[in-house]
Amino acid sequence: MLLSKEWMERNGDELRDGHYPERMIQIGEGNFLRGLVDWLIHQLIVNGKYDGRVIVSNPRPTGAQKIREFKQQDGLYTVWRRGMENGNLVDERDIVRSVSRSLNPYEEWQEFLACARNPSIDIVISNTTEAGLTYLEEALDLERCPTSYPAKLTAYLFERYRALSGAPSAGLDIVPCELVENNGDLVRELVLRCAASWGLPREFTAWVKEHNYFYNTLVDSIVTGFNTADKRLLQEEVPYEDSLGVIREPFYLWVIQGPPRLQTKWDFPSLGLNVRYEPDVAPFRLIKVRILNGSHTSLAGLSFLAGLVTVRDAMTHDVMGPFVHALIHNEIIPAASMQGVPESEATRFAAAVVERFSNPLLRHEIASLQLNGLSKVTVRILPTLHDFVAKTGEIPTLLTLAIAGQLLYYKNAENEEDGWIIKDNEEHVQLVAAAWSLEESDGLFAAVSRILGLEAIWGEDLNQVPGLAETITTHIAALQGGGVLGAVSNALN
Repeated sequence: MLLSKEWMERNGDELRDGHYPERMIQIGEGNFLRGLVDWLIHQLIVNGKYDGRVIVSNPRPTGAQKIREFKQQDGLYTVWRRGMENGNLVDERDIVRSVSRSLNPYEEWQEFLACARNPSIDIVISNTTEAGLTYLEEALDLERCPTSYPAKLTAYLFERYRALSGAPSAGLDIVPCELVENNGDLVRELVLRCAASWGLPREFTAWVKEHNYFYNTLVDSIVTGFNTADKRLLQEEVPYEDSLGVIREPFYLWVIQGPPRLQTKWDFPSLGLNVRYEPDVAPFRLIKVRILNGSHTSLAGLSFLAGLVTVRDAMTHDVMGPFVHALIHNEIIPAASMQGVPESEATRFAAAVVERFSNPLLRHEIASLQLNGLSKVTVRILPTLHDFVAKTGEIPTLLTLAIAGQLLYYKNAENEEDGWIIKDNEEHVQLVAAAWSLEESDGLFAAVSRILGLEAIWGEDLNQVPGLAETITTHIAALQGGGVLGAVSNALN
């Protein structure tokens, strides 16, 4: 039977907290928000620390199926925490009840705007991936859903401003979870840019600036969907069907920077939950994004091309495992010292990351790491590249090999029937494909140089880094000529 209110009632749970009012709207329906943020809200609710529930919406049309599944399951789903924590095995499941309902703004735009008019809904949560926090020129039309997340949020805020007469008390707490530096500040800038491009009243802009609070955050936990789990294990352990269920490692961290008013609503620390309200999220973010996310993105392209399926497969492989270790200790950690990260602290965090990547109870598929991979390279790898060059005057061998692997992934298979689906900004994917088309006529170096010069993707012309194009060209030739594992093995020697 499908997990739903009916299933819960048949099994003796009356969902006594189901009457709680809706107080949050969430832009993002993916595994991560379900597995961490909504689970944390659930912990507050069941412990009597919060009486609000979440409305979930999808930032892109591709999320429509998950929204339908939320409706079918009455917002209920499982978070299964599996793995080692402080040397002890954790194997625990919760049925999360923090979600009240779901909305597809592309089909239910007026219902989405109705949430803006509800004074009780005073928190916005988002995770639209790094690619979601970008500006897209589009016209204002309050009768239809905008394309980009910043435009959706601007329209939502403007509707609230009009409906509640611009009252200071109508301002929102806006909590982005995208892995982008100063994500709250960036969301604020994008909203103001949308407002300016749409010619919205100055009074509205002043209200956004003075009475809405944008929090910089950092989130850290590895979450996968039930669809990646051992089906036999699910059948034996989970007594219902659950299309929304996720499996999460025991470790998690959420760091929130901003005014203290949010903690008065979400008092996670009182329950011993690992949510930290800090004056500055930057030190936490830098070490996490550089080491954990940077190594994830670095191993993903090469491991995918080598035919490996999970992160654990890569970590236990006799070539890719040493690659990840060497990349972290020889290139990422030394580069992080340029940003004031103590080597001892980085080394300690790296040891924990390697243990988490090797979790035998978590099936983290490499293909899932490649969602919006181009923006991930920009955010997670390029800062380390620049710091390494500044520190040593040299091009990092392993990091550039990882970039080469990503560029080959975006080239796709030579034979169309062997190709894979690339989930990324379609305009950026086409730009890379057009650059790759130069290889046959102008040579590999010309294609690589064109790709590295795509400022629309990287935010800079990477050809300005001396020797980078030549190094990546050499790597790609090695990957194409001798195979991925052979090229990686040679780079390690």
